[in-house]
Amino acid sequence: MRDGDASALSGLREAFDQVFAAPPAPARREEVALLRMRAGAEPVAIRVLQAAGLLQGRRIVPVPGRRRELLGVAGLRGRVIPVYSAARLIGVPETGEPRWLVLCGDGGLAIAFTAFDGHLVLPAANLAPARGGERAHVAELADASGALLPVLSMPSLVRAITASVVQGPNPRSAGP
Repeated sequence: MRDGDASALSGLREAFDQVFAAPPAPARREEVALLRMRAGAEPVAIRVLQAAGLLQGRRIVPVPGRRRELLGVAGLRGRVIPVYSAARLIGVPETGEPRWLVLCGDGGLAIAFTAFDGHLVLPAANLAPARGGERAHVAELADASGALLPVLSMPSLVRAITASVVQGPNPRSAGP
């Protein structure tokens, strides 16, 4: 082995050893990705990982049904899926036509929102559990630049929809 090779090898060994001698890097703070949406005129958020997809401008065909939350059906990849109103599900007034659909679970149903206001990434510390009774299906409150944004639980919305399909309409959500 030549002197140049030996010194290069020694340098590589030293660099390798230094990697393990240095203290571990601080853990990257946990961040949560959210979709900012509007249910009626109300700003809300959804955890990105709870949405199976986001679609704009799908035609919703009204169908008869006992659930006032059911807006109708929409076509998606050769399938027909039921579409439910986010505003009606959380109990806020509807304003405008729903223009955005959030696919739930395996994409077998969609929740309709009036607007998509963007994507937001916050430190996990900026989310706090919602107190009981604040609003239906709100799991957390996100502190987004000083404004509290309700974070909807998509699994809770899906459970409310699917439970009522099996058991009949929820008397709390029924209209007058």
